[in-house]
Amino acid sequence: MVEPKRFKNVLVAVDDSELGQLALVNAIHQAEEDGAKLTIVSFFEPGELNTFDALDKDKIQAAESKVEENLKGFQKQALDAGVEDVQPIYAVGEPGEQLVKHIISEAGADLVVMGAHSKPGVRAYFGSQSNYVANHADVTVMIVR
Repeated sequence: MVEPKRFKNVLVAVDDSELGQLALVNAIHQAEEDGAKLTIVSFFEPGELNTFDALDKDKIQAAESKVEENLKGFQKQALDAGVEDVQPIYAVGEPGEQLVKHIISEAGADLVVMGAHSKPGVRAYFGSQSNYVANHADVTVMIVR
């Protein structure tokens, strides 16, 4: 008989999109089910800023602050849901590459949860991010639709 895998550290990549939120609630559920640690990572992606904003120190700082504030909210949501061990990570760069090359191993994650894509208008880009993680991570990956 095959037994379901029990995870010890669930890593979820979250933004403020609908699928990002769905990934978060699924990761919270899995962490609660397995009594696992939950690591929540949110990314500041400088490449998402338009050319003018990328040259404006105040706009960059505002965008970074928004990601940091959202991350605190995601952490509170997990704690309020009953997850006892929640670790937030603020990251900079391209999510797929950062997750696979650094964050998964540094966090000690054995499950990655992420949305199939992110904010409207960049669907193909983020679809490629989740695809990249699914194809290159050496741990189980759950892609939420």
